[in-house]
Amino acid sequence: MSSSLSSSCKLRRRFHLNGLHKAGDVILGGLFEVHYTSVFPEWTFTSEPNQPTCKGFDTQGFRHAMTMVFAVDEINKNPNLLPNVTLGYSLYDNCGALVIGFRAALVLSSGQDEQFLLQENCMGTPPVMGIVGDSYSTFSIATSNVLGLFRLPMVSHFATCSCLSDRKRFPSFFRTIPSDAFQVRAMIQILKRFGWTWVGLLVSDDDYGLHVARSFQSDLFRSGGGCLAYSEVLPWGSDTAELRRIVDVMKKSTARVVMVFAHEIHLYRLMEEVVRQNVTGLQWMASEAWASVDVLQTPSFMPYLGGTLGIAIRRGEIAGFKDFLLGIHPNQHHIIYGNSIVKQFWEDIFECKFPPPPAGWVEAGGALCTGQEDLHDVESELFDVSNLRPEYNVYKAVYALAYALDDMLRCVPGRGPFSGHSCASLEPWQLVYYLDAVNFTTTFGDEVSFDMNGDALPIYDIMNWLWLPDGRTKIQNVGDVKESAKGEELKLEEDKIFWNFESKQPPQSVCSESCPPGTRMARKKGQPVCCFDCISCSEGKISNETDSMECTTCPEDFWSNVQRDHCVPKKTEFLSYQEPLGICLTATSLLGTFICAVVLVIFTYYRSTPMVSYFATCSCLTDRQRFPSFFRTIPSDAFQVVSQNVTGLQWMASEAWTAAAVLQTPHLMPYLGGTLGIAIRRGEIPGLRDFLLRIHLHLYDSYSDNSMVRQFWEFTFQCRFHPPPAGWMEAGGALCTGNEDLENVESEFLDVSNLRPEYNIYKAVYALAYALDDMLCCVPGRGPFSGHSCATLQTLEPWQLMHYLEKVNFTTPFGDQVSFDENGDALPIYDIMNWQWLPDGRIKVQSVGVVKKSTSKGEELTLDEDKIFWNFDSKQPPQSVCSESCLPGTRLVGKKGKPVCCFDCVPCSEGKISNETDSMECISCPENFWSSPQRDHCVPKKTEFLSYHEPLGICLTTASLLGTFICAAVLCIFTYYRNTPMVRANNSELSFLLLVSLKLCFLCSLLFIGRPRLWTCQLRHAAFGISFVLCVSCILVKTMVVLAVFKASKPGGGAILKWFGAVQQRGTVLGLTSVQAAICTAWIVSSSPAPHKNTQYHNDKIVYECAVGSTIGFAVLLGYIGFLAILSFLLAFLARNLPDNFNEAKLITFSMLIFCAVWVAFVPAYVNSPGKYADAVEVFAILASSFGLLVALFGPKCYIILLRPERNTKKAIMGRGTTKT
Repeated sequence: MSSSLSSSCKLRRRFHLNGLHKAGDVILGGLFEVHYTSVFPEWTFTSEPNQPTCKGFDTQGFRHAMTMVFAVDEINKNPNLLPNVTLGYSLYDNCGALVIGFRAALVLSSGQDEQFLLQENCMGTPPVMGIVGDSYSTFSIATSNVLGLFRLPMVSHFATCSCLSDRKRFPSFFRTIPSDAFQVRAMIQILKRFGWTWVGLLVSDDDYGLHVARSFQSDLFRSGGGCLAYSEVLPWGSDTAELRRIVDVMKKSTARVVMVFAHEIHLYRLMEEVVRQNVTGLQWMASEAWASVDVLQTPSFMPYLGGTLGIAIRRGEIAGFKDFLLGIHPNQHHIIYGNSIVKQFWEDIFECKFPPPPAGWVEAGGALCTGQEDLHDVESELFDVSNLRPEYNVYKAVYALAYALDDMLRCVPGRGPFSGHSCASLEPWQLVYYLDAVNFTTTFGDEVSFDMNGDALPIYDIMNWLWLPDGRTKIQNVGDVKESAKGEELKLEEDKIFWNFESKQPPQSVCSESCPPGTRMARKKGQPVCCFDCISCSEGKISNETDSMECTTCPEDFWSNVQRDHCVPKKTEFLSYQEPLGICLTATSLLGTFICAVVLVIFTYYRSTPMVSYFATCSCLTDRQRFPSFFRTIPSDAFQVVSQNVTGLQWMASEAWTAAAVLQTPHLMPYLGGTLGIAIRRGEIPGLRDFLLRIHLHLYDSYSDNSMVRQFWEFTFQCRFHPPPAGWMEAGGALCTGNEDLENVESEFLDVSNLRPEYNIYKAVYALAYALDDMLCCVPGRGPFSGHSCATLQTLEPWQLMHYLEKVNFTTPFGDQVSFDENGDALPIYDIMNWQWLPDGRIKVQSVGVVKKSTSKGEELTLDEDKIFWNFDSKQPPQSVCSESCLPGTRLVGKKGKPVCCFDCVPCSEGKISNETDSMECISCPENFWSSPQRDHCVPKKTEFLSYHEPLGICLTTASLLGTFICAAVLCIFTYYRNTPMVRANNSELSFLLLVSLKLCFLCSLLFIGRPRLWTCQLRHAAFGISFVLCVSCILVKTMVVLAVFKASKPGGGAILKWFGAVQQRGTVLGLTSVQAAICTAWIVSSSPAPHKNTQYHNDKIVYECAVGSTIGFAVLLGYIGFLAILSFLLAFLARNLPDNFNEAKLITFSMLIFCAVWVAFVPAYVNSPGKYADAVEVFAILASSFGLLVALFGPKCYIILLRPERNTKKAIMGRGTTKT
């Protein structure tokens, strides 16, 4: 507006807006989106910008506007509401653009009269008493920020941003649609209902979408309802590359649920890219902005959007509305500036143009509108009043304003709510008072009232998009969510929901499947808390709940079951009668008892015969097992600051209070000392202090009561100018004379040592001045504007100054360069300040560094740490972590329901390590390695085998060498006394061979001691098998020879001796031994025994053992030995009563009895012995059986040879037989 010295004003510019108007006693304004997009001219700042043009007629937006027209007409016809008052309206189209919407709001608040006279009291009826709208949250925020200063009420039907509930910021804003805060909580309830914990979020790039994104993330985290797989902002324009990137993110994500808080125009462009990339298998969740729009329900989109679940505005019914819409006609409404939205609707629906048509319209075959067209002949979504949602909110908004006006006009003078109990004088701010108290019920039965934040009672319908088999689409109501006295309630009819998946069931959308009982959650590093691995509990620990964070240790006498989901009593282990080893040992024991009884009977019967004892041994085995164990911790805290004397905090200040002196007090500095903060760049302005000292009233306009200099003077000198306020003089107050001197006053106003915001103001003024200077230095004919013209002070337009501001570049006296980038931003730079509390009690704010952004190096932080004052006893920077870093040997386990920085450090399990700080996982050691005690590195596993250096190995080696030595000694004795009857009578050749074989038996046991190698594994069993077969073969042949000799002594038995000559004896021994050699050869060739690293017994040890290769070969080897031993025992037993004073058959019987007993006990003991103990058992069996044979066969003979030589005669040996004869 422009003004002169006369008392009148006139408009300098007129906004070209699409509108619809009706006169009345009271005018209500309206802001609606009748066109959904705008085309703006290019802003070059070299010519006057053209007006933007609106494109894309929005039928639904037009219906919203006509709902307000219908409601106003209906109210005017109602004799009980606003009687004798005619409501008018002034509606404008925001064209989907903030600039146009804001222009329309300013027009509604100030009017658009060409010229008007100024009145002294500025009284009069405002252009509008209230505004219905705007449709967008961003538009409502911008508009209400300005109109709220004048308390002009706005009642929005579609703005849902939760930020609009801030009553301090938006004191006159109301809405008939629930806040996004409730919508977000409703969405989270649906997610929880279906167990969807892994979702994607898409929002529009405006206040509506960005506020929802922040609210959704915070509410989702607090509720523990899930995590965001991704969060993307949809661009406003047709940014194909950005949309392609967003769809790629959706396609690569494992989240199957996508939540979209955006407008249909955003989603339409997104779906075009979704269709192009054919991204299927997603469950879409719609916000109220697009949950019920028809433009997206197309055959090309429904294969993807079918099954969408959405939050929709409460549906209502408006009686008579359809007839009203069918009765719309251009002649019924005023056409102002040629921009009547009814006219534009008519042209859009009938595809014609009113005269004069645009150039080329008729030539292109376009029709002219006559006004005689009939809406009854047209099919349009405009007339579908079965699903009135935003329209119902518009209807309620108009009625809310009407009821508030009605209450205001019914005020009884002297009983009003305003000062002096007066009634309203039709000021907008007075209407706000009545809107706060409005309460009425619509004809549809819904109660309308506003809470303290201007929000209506929240309720939403839950909608589902059905894609029917015949190709039609349908949006059906499947539930609702509302807030009542019981809290938030969700009602959902799941049987009615259409799921656009082959299974016809709700999809699964989780980052990680729930961890079943028996496992624990291990969060994945760098990913949300919903992403985790399920790790089985270690032995001895359980988890009996789904998604357990930790496994608990079983009580002392209990152990984890196989599934690790509950504790069971530990198995008891002892040598039982029911297990194979117990059965074998019991049978052996009973067998021994029975044999003892038989021997006792025999000895009793043959009591005059010399007694021969035998040696029986029993070996006991210890089976060792190891049981791992684990550890864990939980802390919490809450606090306030000064009132609770909370110290020990390091404060970080924003630029808003870094340099605030009001906080630098002795009371607060014990707490705020050491504060680090970001401060605006400090500068110096030469001459500023002298200028401030020269400030005086006569230099400025001091006649106005609102002069800032006058108010400053009164504040500084604590006085009042004439006339003073009532009671000022009586209270002792002084009068200002104007002669006071600023130099006599101490004030921070004169402190110019720390100019920060002031320096920015200084630079801003100079930037404008330099721009003006450049503009005025323009040479006519060489200017930047149209026709190379220049700007002048007389014709100066603000947009022309913008051209020069973009190019301004100068340097301040302090040395800082000032210029602007394409966004109008100066080069960013901040000082880093430190609050220092000096020993003498003074306070100093010192610069300790800078942070800036340069074009070459990017963002740079320079910090002088030595200059920083730390307000702690240690004078060092504090530690501020939720959880201390996890040392090597531990891993991070996130605490459920807490941020990712809060975790426990759990030691790695045995066999796993972590060698870095804050490891998310423990890694398993390689095959031959095990974790160190600290679990921070892998060490070679301990090796275990039957060693020569351990006590057991030493004992067995000693026993083996002792047996070998005894055999050698006996061999020497027999060699020395080879011609005596005792040696000769017992087949000396076989005796010598038997002693050699026993010696080999003792020596072969040494092959079982020491680290197994391929040759020892192959040789040990072959040597053992061949040596024992050689030994038993000799015994067998000796027994057969004894029998043959006594058989030959009988009449007719002499012929049998020819079969038992020396050659035959040697051949029999060799043949029987060759069979065992063949068995061993076949075994080694087919499946050779080999060294084997066994880790089954102990996880932290490698037990070296010889794998037998072929169990059948080993069994055949033992079986052959057993067969020969049993055969020898039977033959010897049959020959026990042969007439001889020294019957060797008896000794063979006892030796074979010992031999068989040892090896019968060996089999179960060997099978049940782990690792090196199996080798020890086998060595023990070899030694025991060898000693048994050596003692039983050669002990009595050596006794006679060495100690009873008188019995070593042929007569003594044959005496027993002669006597009997």
